[in-house]
Amino acid sequence: MKHLKSILISLALLALASCSSAPVFHGMTNQQKADYAKAVSGEYTGTYAIYYSDGSSDTKAVKIEGAQVTISDQTMQSVFFHALPVSLLSHVVRDPALAEALASLPDIDFTATYRFFDMQDNGDVNWGYNDFTIPLTLHIGDSDRHLLLKVSNASIYYLLTKENLDAGMPFANQGSFELRFDGIYEGSTLIEDFSLWQDGNAAFLVFFQIDNKG
Repeated sequence: MKHLKSILISLALLALASCSSAPVFHGMTNQQKADYAKAVSGEYTGTYAIYYSDGSSDTKAVKIEGAQVTISDQTMQSVFFHALPVSLLSHVVRDPALAEALASLPDIDFTATYRFFDMQDNGDVNWGYNDFTIPLTLHIGDSDRHLLLKVSNASIYYLLTKENLDAGMPFANQGSFELRFDGIYEGSTLIEDFSLWQDGNAAFLVFFQIDNKG
């Protein structure tokens, strides 16, 4: 667990260092958003780097090459993550019956919506995806249970430069997208807590490391 926290602290320090010049950003017109959405749309390949801990043991890491992410244009304004092995969550949940049901799940596709936060005078933009939930239906015991897997963007946005966008390489300066799994809910009730900064809690963190950045 400490190893997982150190990974996030290092990433945060790098982000702060890259933003030290504090440029001034402003809003975008609908046409600008549509043009920039077209520029970021496409198929991206890379590696899932998955870090997880049950809260009582060392952090484990799994890397899956050949992962894919699809980003749509302004029409759908979505990021489609493909074939994530959600069964790995079985290693971090505390409920044995839930763990067994999760272990049997196939890889899943899921979707996050994205947005442009703001734009600099030179055409650079801040882009990111919103927090979202993944519905899961699991057969546990004699009944189906309808659960929600809550995922956050860790309050991260990504600086996309006008130079890279014009060159057809929108994510040339980005190493990875981060997905922070916060917990599993049944209705509004939290049944498995993955709050990363709470000692003793389980944790599940996914990075999509981009190979082709445009």
